[in-house]
Amino acid sequence: MTVEFVGIFSLLIGILSLYCRQSFIVYMFFCATLLGAAAAFVLDNLGGTNISPAHLLLGFLTVRLLRTPQIARNAVQGLAFGNPGFWFLLTVIYSSFAAYLMPRIFAGQTMIFAVRAQSAYSILPLAPSMSNVTQSIYFAGDLICFAVIYGYAGTQGGYRVLGKAAITCATLNLVFAALDLITYFTNTAELFAPIRNANYSMLNDAELAGFKRIVGSFVEASSFGGMTLGYFAFFGKMWLLDTYSRFAGVLALLSLTALLFSTSTTAYVGLSALFVLFYLETLFQALRKPITPHMGFFLVAVPLIASITVIAIALNDSYSAYLQDLIDTMVLNKMSTDSGVERSSWNRQAMQNFIDTFGFGAGNGSVRASSILFGIPASLGIVGAFFFSVFFIKVFFGNRNGGRGELVPVDEVLHQSARYACVAWFITAATSGAVIDLGLPFFAFAAFASAQPVRQSPDNNDLLLVSSLGLRADPKTY
Repeated sequence: MTVEFVGIFSLLIGILSLYCRQSFIVYMFFCATLLGAAAAFVLDNLGGTNISPAHLLLGFLTVRLLRTPQIARNAVQGLAFGNPGFWFLLTVIYSSFAAYLMPRIFAGQTMIFAVRAQSAYSILPLAPSMSNVTQSIYFAGDLICFAVIYGYAGTQGGYRVLGKAAITCATLNLVFAALDLITYFTNTAELFAPIRNANYSMLNDAELAGFKRIVGSFVEASSFGGMTLGYFAFFGKMWLLDTYSRFAGVLALLSLTALLFSTSTTAYVGLSALFVLFYLETLFQALRKPITPHMGFFLVAVPLIASITVIAIALNDSYSAYLQDLIDTMVLNKMSTDSGVERSSWNRQAMQNFIDTFGFGAGNGSVRASSILFGIPASLGIVGAFFFSVFFIKVFFGNRNGGRGELVPVDEVLHQSARYACVAWFITAATSGAVIDLGLPFFAFAAFASAQPVRQSPDNNDLLLVSSLGLRADPKTY
């Protein structure tokens, strides 16, 4: 096992958290999820498997929070029948058995693009591999993350801390993006070396269409774009619901700017889908009940700004040519590139794996795909895909407790915003997810969106939460 500097630092943070307030480890864990290119430890005996700082701190998060009986009870309740966690628990249990059994039962009966192949083009006969073990461990970690965050969100003040942790994490993500650009143009990218030490292929110095591809603290632009899209969805929803601070509003705008200049196809596709969802939901709400002023502005401004932008570009030949080239390079011709052909072949073979295994799946960690929409059935089969689908439905379409016209409690704003962050991350995984693990941030926010906050007295609950988050709300709302 190789111990990295960032691993020693994370270990010290974890030990310190055992003696600090619970909110400290929550903040540290959320921020650690941004270190997508970092390895705390490298397990040489397990094929060079990386242990990320976030997974290391997840252990300390679990120990620190579950020492509180209320959080432990809430965590167990989150996995009870009727809650989203129950269906995710079934998914993880089934996935663990499938990861062990299916590569052995169907060994050699189908060809796969392995998760950890020497070459992305290498197609091999199905057989048990170390990826079955590591992906199962990651999946189990996702379940622990969901349960622990669910338990914490149901405590007094838990929602407030998670909301502030999201603000801190989104801010740090933008700081990393700025530093990525600064170090690239000043030829000082080696300053990122301590947190770009994982044994992945680092794509941090690429340019596209005249722009430096922003990777921030991640391995590649698509990873940065996917993470940023989630935080844009979180703060964008807060802005639409008219409960926000100047700081949170700036975060939404800066996140949008970072997405536009990220040159990530995943970010652009996700952003387009997200705007459509925002607009349609806001339009339907406007037809049924009163909406917030920001929702009204959004309904009018989006088509107006889009029309003006299209007309302005169409009237300028140089802008039109540049935009056409950009669209051709990043979207229209994407599937004809080597990367696009490669990813298409992953998805086709994933569906062939599903067919060859008679709908049982090849096991978690066996199959590499380019979208979880193909990866889930290919890996988990019909049964596992059913469990996982019910979990997603519960998270995305679960009971809503707010909506008193324009009178929206702040905890309901956070609830809906966390849900939209999950929707955004699901879109990115459906666009370019190689494995069925959506990552710790998704499951942390899924727990955030699923948990029921502890309500304080009606006369001060919302104002207290507004104050603690630094939010500015319309006085007429409260």
